[in-house]
Amino acid sequence: MAPDRIDQQILHALQLFPRAPFARVAAVIGVSEQTVARRYQRLRSAGVVRVLARANPTRQPGKSYWTLRIGCRPGTAQALADALARRDDTSWVSIGAGGAEITCQALVDDQRAGLLHQLPRASSVLTFSAHQLLHRFVGRGESDWLAPGHELDAGQRTALLEGVPEIHHDQSVRVEEADTPLLEALVRDGRASWASLAAATGWTQRQVAQRVATLTTAGAVYFDLDVANTAVGIHTVATLWFTVAPAHLADVGAQLADHTELAYAAAVTGKTNLMASAMCRDAAALYHYLTTKVAAIPGVQSVETVPLLARVKQAHFLIRDGRVREH
Repeated sequence: MAPDRIDQQILHALQLFPRAPFARVAAVIGVSEQTVARRYQRLRSAGVVRVLARANPTRQPGKSYWTLRIGCRPGTAQALADALARRDDTSWVSIGAGGAEITCQALVDDQRAGLLHQLPRASSVLTFSAHQLLHRFVGRGESDWLAPGHELDAGQRTALLEGVPEIHHDQSVRVEEADTPLLEALVRDGRASWASLAAATGWTQRQVAQRVATLTTAGAVYFDLDVANTAVGIHTVATLWFTVAPAHLADVGAQLADHTELAYAAAVTGKTNLMASAMCRDAAALYHYLTTKVAAIPGVQSVETVPLLARVKQAHFLIRDGRVREH
């Protein structure tokens, strides 16, 4: 069953505040706490959504984050994409460009280049390019692309986020080795209780809560949603590769991050210097977005649009039969 209006509003609330108490979500959208809890568990069990935590790759000492574009021999893309999806160091594994190209994100240990050296030598790979993440742009669009037409209004947003600390991006706060058990638990379930997180780490509940607060308010860790796109009415997904004049890069990235059609925008290395992930209801909506909002931004010199035929893996969870599933 497709998510209805209440489901969509619950999902939007979780995008804005992934660990929001069910009681607060219920008060905001005008239903009971039991209704929110029951519907969330149904959406989770049905593979529509999973909440998870992710470490900011720019805050992990000795690590770097890359987007890989892999041109494949005919008939080999699915097998290679499946193999990449099973790895712990990959995310957002997709097949696009008519089935001839794989894109994925890879976390690379700077002391061991890993995929950056292995993939170009694979027999199924015809072309390969790697683009390092330099800066991730965060804006309103990142938490609004999921529920067009069912968004929480300004008053509901204010009520939902009351008392939630603002992110201040303290660059001195880093993800440490000691945080590994905590992050592993939060990747599996971003809404895990303090008690279960304490059991996973050996810390007290207070220590867990304090560490999560420190990491998230500093921007070192953020919470995200893995969503089954087609289940929520999103049927056209595309990677956009922008060429932007350097003097306009920061401003263009900030504007793109506020677009509700984009789930992600980042400055990267390579021939194109900014990439984004567009999520639209259909091809007509993507065309409208490109010819209106994108066309109106000064500094955009060109944009390459690569439609994705199939998503194999989201931020952490696999996509099987159009649903979010465990590894």
